[in-house]
Amino acid sequence: MGIYRMNKEEVLAEMDVAEMTLRNLIENHGFPHPRKAGPQKLFWLVSEILTWLEECPKAWQG
Repeated sequence: MGIYRMNKEEVLAEMDVAEMTLRNLIENHGFPHPRKAGPQKLFWLVSEILTWLEECPKAWQG
């Protein structure tokens, strides 16, 4: 099984949110923090996002 990851643009598109909303989710709603793949490359693990979605309030469930 591979490790699936998404960059910020992919997360924004998949979640259908703006960058400020993503920041708010991270800071105030327990959304996973990004990981670093280099000095300026951030990514999220898809498994962590899916876990958050399963546990998040219904307001954030599509």
